[in-house]
Amino acid sequence: MKIYGLTGNIGSGKSTVARMLRELGAFTLDADEVAREIVSPGEPALAEIVAGFGREILREDGTLDREALAEVVFADERERARLNRITHPRILERIKERISTRDDEQQMVFVEASLIDRKSGGLNDLIDGLVVVTCPGELRERRVAERDGMSPEEIRRRMDSQMSEAEKASQADFLIENSSDMENLGAQVCALFEALCAVES
Repeated sequence: MKIYGLTGNIGSGKSTVARMLRELGAFTLDADEVAREIVSPGEPALAEIVAGFGREILREDGTLDREALAEVVFADERERARLNRITHPRILERIKERISTRDDEQQMVFVEASLIDRKSGGLNDLIDGLVVVTCPGELRERRVAERDGMSPEEIRRRMDSQMSEAEKASQADFLIENSSDMENLGAQVCALFEALCAVES
């Protein structure tokens, strides 16, 4: 079994690439989805977040108010680091659990995540290689606005909080360039999958 990280900045199309890989037979999982699970009511991570950031980041029903928390952590790098110290170890453990449940014939695993930094631990310690999806900034902004309805200011704030695309690309073992159409993207994904399968066999 080989485990690959799959990352790219907001609006790059990494989730579309993950879907294509899944259709080709890979086992894929979304680290951001796991991150949402581990802060659901009753989870230890949520209690620790409330203790650290205050009850104002909770909704009336006891669930996490992601927008309220985002306002805090996207505006202050230290607060974002504090949140990551709470969530990242738990996310990694849950990902390992999920991978262990895959079908035995699924020998190619892709973990989709907003951030995989090859210079630090976390997911980097789990993966055998890194796939980075790139896309020009203006196109990413347009996609996010159409998909999520965010204001230009909010999109820019999210983009500015992420590692630059150039830095992510510099850490990549494999690059997928998503500035054309779905046919072009699909061809790149198929070529990557076939190449990795050939190495695995």
